[in-house]
Amino acid sequence: MELIQQALDKAKKQRDAAKEAQQNHVATEAPKSKSIATDAIAYSQTQNVEISKNELLQNRVVAAIQNDPRGDVYKILRTKVLQRMRAKGSNVLAVTSPVSGAGKSLTAANLAISIAMDANYSVLLVDLDLRHPELHNYFGLSPEYGLGDYFHGDQSISDILIHPGLESLVILPAGRSLERSSDLLSTPKMLELANELKHRYPDRIVVVDLPPLLQTDDAMMFMPNVDACLLVVAEGENTTDEVQRSIELIDETKFLGTVLNKSVEENSPQYY
Repeated sequence: MELIQQALDKAKKQRDAAKEAQQNHVATEAPKSKSIATDAIAYSQTQNVEISKNELLQNRVVAAIQNDPRGDVYKILRTKVLQRMRAKGSNVLAVTSPVSGAGKSLTAANLAISIAMDANYSVLLVDLDLRHPELHNYFGLSPEYGLGDYFHGDQSISDILIHPGLESLVILPAGRSLERSSDLLSTPKMLELANELKHRYPDRIVVVDLPPLLQTDDAMMFMPNVDACLLVVAEGENTTDEVQRSIELIDETKFLGTVLNKSVEENSPQYY
């Protein structure tokens, strides 16, 4: 943990010394294209799928389990995240990691559920790890359609959205693994979708599960479309160099902080 903190401090000093401007307004300034029917998304037609609480528990999605003490950790994280996002008027949160295996998708799932439990918000959980989608697995879902069918087929977003039986939460699954995923994330169709998801409902938080930062350019391609970003770090697995390089890739104005996962300190706030 000390090494990780040193990396965080060093990266912050480097960012303070030399800021590099990113395209922060790609999504918000993208003109609405009449050729893309995102404005016609019918969220009331979302599929309803009842999920077993036992299956969620087996998959470590503990935020959905009432009275599970591990869920309190995500409530603390939720409060910290929402406070910072409200202060900036933000509503699109990315969750990523340096490399695979840190637990970013599980963190995104639990955090999204915890936010959805706040009566002030609804949540859209989006799987944009298009090469290795796995969010649906944590909910025990086998979606018929995914974002690949939206990009390459005739399916609309309303055909893909799933309501997993958890109040105020809707999931947009990636579906099948997609090749050339970074190219898709920069298309006008993707930018229009990002703009639609951000602006349709002012009280909705969009949680986006992005690919790892250091293994592909996918996360960086979509990062201009998000307002805030959490970096999930696995204790004892991610190196100081990986953490430092990852932070350097995130715009300082969007970086909320790190989530320490797989901690060995069982009595610490990072237990889960």
